[in-house]
Amino acid sequence: MKSVKIPLSVAVMAISVGANAVEPQGVQLDSGITLLPSVELSVEDNDNVYLQPEETQESSTITRLSPAIAVAADLGQTQLALGFAAEKGVYSADKDDNYTDTRINVGADFEMTSRHALALSAQVNSLHDARGAGTTEGSAALEIKDPDEYDENIWDAAFTYGSANALLNMTFGLNRYEKEYQNNLNVAATDNRDHVKTTLSVDTAIYVSDRSNFLIDLSTADIDYNEDNIITEGREGSLTKALVGMSYDLTGKLSGSAKIGAAQRNFDSNDVDSDTALSWEVQGTWTPRTYSTITVFTSQSSNEASSVGNYIDTKYSMVSWEHDFSEFFALTADVSLASDTYYNEANDREDDTLSYGLTGTYSPTTSLDVYGSLKQAERDSSEAGLDYDQQVVTLGVVLAI
Repeated sequence: MKSVKIPLSVAVMAISVGANAVEPQGVQLDSGITLLPSVELSVEDNDNVYLQPEETQESSTITRLSPAIAVAADLGQTQLALGFAAEKGVYSADKDDNYTDTRINVGADFEMTSRHALALSAQVNSLHDARGAGTTEGSAALEIKDPDEYDENIWDAAFTYGSANALLNMTFGLNRYEKEYQNNLNVAATDNRDHVKTTLSVDTAIYVSDRSNFLIDLSTADIDYNEDNIITEGREGSLTKALVGMSYDLTGKLSGSAKIGAAQRNFDSNDVDSDTALSWEVQGTWTPRTYSTITVFTSQSSNEASSVGNYIDTKYSMVSWEHDFSEFFALTADVSLASDTYYNEANDREDDTLSYGLTGTYSPTTSLDVYGSLKQAERDSSEAGLDYDQQVVTLGVVLAI
């Protein structure tokens, strides 16, 4: 099926169409400027909207309207982008769950010479965590009135030295992530999750052949929480990661990369021991036919704790298959497994969440998609009262000029 094509690499997220397949061409203005408007409307039937055990689960119909607009400027060696997207969600069961999310993205790519490039981007988001999926889980999600709302600022800079088929390509990265909750400060202590994460990284690709590179990825992140109490002090510290591996492209049908190494989470508090874990990132794409693609991804990552523990060690694996039955209709099937271990949690909490689904997309034109999906999720938790089953059926339409 077709994939979203925005004529600027930094314009990602300006038009978010998920698994849909619209190919926006945009409205061409003067001097290489392109206007890219889109809108998505979906209706979802969710049989367990608060992620509850069977005895307390509730259903709801959720209607979402998501307009977006991006402006992209292709100035040759310099490319600029500005995007705005919003999403309004309306719940049939309880209007207190209604929300409005917004995203603003700006970016610039500079090709300074044939071997030097600089990419800058920033995101300013106002988002939410639905009840049951944020700081409150299980029965506690039914005791609060509103979903958690937070602001998110993300700043990225990447300098690349190298070129195609050069012996050495290196990318030096700087990322700053800021998160601050706006409500439920007293009822759910959401302010204990306010934090800033600053990451420095160096990604190196060493030429092996026209179809493969040796990879070395190094990164270190400083994690600082805004509040000063015993909970946040036990989460502050650093995350250091080192991975080595290979990227490959075999016969044009099989491509991807595989990296393995170690990640160490250190804590500023003397009462919390550091933790070292095996870390990896493997991704591969197999295209046996031009109209059929199988994608595999698996990784280990360290995530900030949502409610308990000092951090979450997450192991995630996913397989998806996309098949174009015709120029107009495609089907995507996917299955994933996430295993979360809550480090230093009193009850040694572990969660396994199995998700799988099927999405069909009908594309009568390159600007219009009509889609339907069936998603199933099942969580098995060692913590009492946190197991759940959830089924979500969605119908939607996307229009992008």
